[in-house]
Amino acid sequence: MQQGTENLIYQKASKCWACVNKSVEMFNKLLKEESDFNAPDYYKARNLLRDADGFLKEALKNAKKLLGPTPAYASEEYEKWRDELLEEFQILAMSQEYEALRSELFADDFLREWMDHESIEILLKKHFQAQQSGKRKLSNIKARIILDRLEELIDQAKEMNKQAIQKQQS
Repeated sequence: MQQGTENLIYQKASKCWACVNKSVEMFNKLLKEESDFNAPDYYKARNLLRDADGFLKEALKNAKKLLGPTPAYASEEYEKWRDELLEEFQILAMSQEYEALRSELFADDFLREWMDHESIEILLKKHFQAQQSGKRKLSNIKARIILDRLEELIDQAKEMNKQAIQKQQS
């Protein structure tokens, strides 16, 4: 699976990833003890964080459209197109057993680009049971893991933002 193709599907998530990583990098630089507070860098990092938050909201909306239940008014052609799209770009997890699913996620290029095996394992354990309950489908766990990882990074960046404000005030 090519990264460019995946980015078409996860376009907003990829933009969120880029923004939040750059924001975290800039906040880390600002929070170093020996460095002085640089207001322009702080505002740029804060704006990147705001953009990342917006991209995450759009990614969640897109995921609901792509993976959620089809509307009652949707035609059979739309449902067929959506199913083919999900299969072609391997957005859905094929495995249903924990170990097979774990191996599948470890082999996924897109997930490996964003996180290490330990992070994938933690998020898989966190969502494996919940993703099988109610109206949720286990096959949607890849998207759940990606979105959860982005939320974690945004929360981390928000905490760094608070620390940067405290540093500037002191």
